[in-house]
Amino acid sequence: MQVSISEIIDKLPKLKTKQEKIDHLRAHDSVPLRIVLRLNYDKNIEFLIPDTPPPWKKNAYIGVEGMLYKEARRLRIFIKGCGYDNLNQVKRETLFINLLEDIDNKDAKLLCKMITQKPFTGLTIKVVEEAFPNLFDMKLG
Repeated sequence: MQVSISEIIDKLPKLKTKQEKIDHLRAHDSVPLRIVLRLNYDKNIEFLIPDTPPPWKKNAYIGVEGMLYKEARRLRIFIKGCGYDNLNQVKRETLFINLLEDIDNKDAKLLCKMITQKPFTGLTIKVVEEAFPNLFDMKLG
């Protein structure tokens, strides 16, 4: 079974050293993980949705832990300059709620933290930059 992105991030506070955190992130390297980290830590990114969690129905399905890996590409809809700037705001917010309802509940909570762009617990921008040196050069849209 695939480890969810939230499980990868949630393990970081339990790791003692900076190197352990870097190694953990690299061991679970994927484009979706990099996208989530970039959106969370890059202050040049502007979200086109409110930074407060919307109401959404929790996902009752079992085995959806890997769903965010498949759906991460949808995140560009919510970022300024990624081709969806002219989308109707109500439609954009509805699409975000739909995304939250389609993925694992812990990953949905992670995305709600991500849109605030506050550091994840136990993960500094320095660790992110060392784990993935070219992360902030990555094209999103």
